[in-house]
Amino acid sequence: MSSDERPLVSIILPVFNTEQYLKESLDCLVNQTLEDIEVICINDASTDGCPEILEEYASKDSRFKILNNEASLGPSICRNKGLEIASGEYIVFYDSDDKIDLDAYEKLYNFSKENDNDVVVFNAIRFNDNGYESPSVLHSKSITGETFTNTNILEHNELVYDTTSWNKFIKGDFFRKHNFTFAEGRVYQDILFSMQLFCSTDSVGILPDVTYYWRIRGKTSNSITQKVFNTKNLHDRIFIISNTINVIKSNEKYHELLDPLYVKLIEIDALQFIRELDRCDDEFRQIMFGKVKSFVESLPDSAFNTIDDLDMVKYDLYLNDCQDSLKALVAKERQDKIDNRKKKSEINRLKKKNKRLDKKVQNMKKRNEKLKTKNKNLKNTNEKLYQDLDYLKTPSGWMKYHIKKITK
Repeated sequence: MSSDERPLVSIILPVFNTEQYLKESLDCLVNQTLEDIEVICINDASTDGCPEILEEYASKDSRFKILNNEASLGPSICRNKGLEIASGEYIVFYDSDDKIDLDAYEKLYNFSKENDNDVVVFNAIRFNDNGYESPSVLHSKSITGETFTNTNILEHNELVYDTTSWNKFIKGDFFRKHNFTFAEGRVYQDILFSMQLFCSTDSVGILPDVTYYWRIRGKTSNSITQKVFNTKNLHDRIFIISNTINVIKSNEKYHELLDPLYVKLIEIDALQFIRELDRCDDEFRQIMFGKVKSFVESLPDSAFNTIDDLDMVKYDLYLNDCQDSLKALVAKERQDKIDNRKKKSEINRLKKKNKRLDKKVQNMKKRNEKLKTKNKNLKNTNEKLYQDLDYLKTPSGWMKYHIKKITK
């Protein structure tokens, strides 16, 4: 395919059992202001209505290409299969339960072309089914609101926190030159993939003006990465982190990234799993107090400087094998969060109720004003009638009344 024939952007979209969200997600792509795109959807053997929805969209929009897996292979293999046929000048990834600004890819394309970036990263926020939005911890640290037309991870160490694949707009020729792929069969493969990208270029753009909406699924979610206390997820995180560190160590130029990466691992990665120690199985617990603990103990003291007092207590209990106390602490913290969410929900419910009551009060006030006006008018009419009656009682008034009656 010649450069004139290929689309400006290839969007690679793994799909697995997201029927509830898929149409909303696909509509964000259909209605992009940048129309010259291809949408490569890889149906990972979904057992819900996703295949039919994909076929429906593909029948109406020739920009959609559908690949169907006979068995579920996971998002990594799906993305790699999409990459094999992606022909766009730029490549971007997208998840089938998320959303994005409708002018996102037009802005990203223009920004990347103008600055000749190999990679452009953009903002993300979390949201749930109730419409609640909150900052993404990862992206609030890596994308602070300032636009950078041309930087790199050495100048902008905060990019170690930017470990998602779908907020990266990647030049196709750069991608193909390095033959990037996702670690197959692994969860959290975005972490390794992101570091490989950042350690292969000196031209990264940061565009906070574009927002990706990263869905927080409910309790019945099939989202793999949200099942933190799954033992396989822990194994995969260890594998991915080890390989991410190896990427940095393989090139002396990037060795200075180790310290900020260690800080990130303490602030987010290790802590994420420590918080699950009260509800995990024995294998998970053995790994956490074995291999993971040995790794945490090997990190420099400076890696712990940015965490708050409560998290420091958790690490102190963890590193000193105070398992019962640690389990009690993380269980209480989780319950406190649940209670706080319930309180917030109740407060919001009461606010809505008060708002409805306020509206009723305002309507009653308006009705009362109308009644007052009506009463005033009746009072004026009544006073006039009394005046007429008093006049009729006078001799002249009585005579005029009878004259009028006779002339009729």
